[in-house]
Amino acid sequence: MTQPGEPGTDLFRLLRALAGRLPEELVAALGKRLAGNHPVEVAHAIVFAAVAGPVPLTDSEADVLIATLTAAGQNVGMAKAVTRTPEAARSHC
Repeated sequence: MTQPGEPGTDLFRLLRALAGRLPEELVAALGKRLAGNHPVEVAHAIVFAAVAGPVPLTDSEADVLIATLTAAGQNVGMAKAVTRTPEAARSHC
């Protein structure tokens, strides 16, 4: 089970924050994958969706993805290329 601050917990929070910015079906499917202990798959899917959308992420949201992928030894080039938006702008949504 994940503990607060662990990548899985942070990804669950990120998925909740992305509700309304990503398609509902995608968020639901990724929630199930994350519950099935597939954080790297979920992080990759969020990155791809954010780049393709494009769906801007805050620095902290992008950092969760980068940390998850880095911890798994994955390439983070695309995650670093995600369009970013200021934290303050997102907190008012």
